[in-house]
Amino acid sequence: MKKFNNRNYFVVIDQSEEMWTAVKFAVRRAKVTKSSITTVSFIQSVSEGMMLTSLTEKILDKDQIETEKLKHKEVQSFIFEKTKIKAKSEIFKFNEIDEFVNFLNKYSSNSTIILATSKDIGKPGPLIDKLIYEKSSSLHCPLVIINGNLEDKEIEKII
Repeated sequence: MKKFNNRNYFVVIDQSEEMWTAVKFAVRRAKVTKSSITTVSFIQSVSEGMMLTSLTEKILDKDQIETEKLKHKEVQSFIFEKTKIKAKSEIFKFNEIDEFVNFLNKYSSNSTIILATSKDIGKPGPLIDKLIYEKSSSLHCPLVIINGNLEDKEIEKII
């Protein structure tokens, strides 16, 4: 497995308001450490529990991927505006979390994955649960979980 040497911050994006907290944290860290950023998102497999042909499944997945690409573009424009860093993007299927972990492990200790918690009190999101409770022993890079309630000035104080 090829290892990469440059520092990279992987920020998970979704449709939540809290996601912007994670993005701002990643932007700040990448700017300070002269690192790169990769936006990461997940699609749900539409075919779970359904009897679909592979062609139908590909069409449905393609629609989801196109929607995700628009979100990546919005976030990457924000990142470029703040840092002049051209972020990369990666999209994974949520039910194929092992592929995501293997992808991250190519970067090993030279990477950090950043997630934001929900503003609501209670359980963290399903991705945080999976990474902490199911995949923590196989994940070889640091996982940073940012409080989704942080204000911009609080993010600045962390760094």
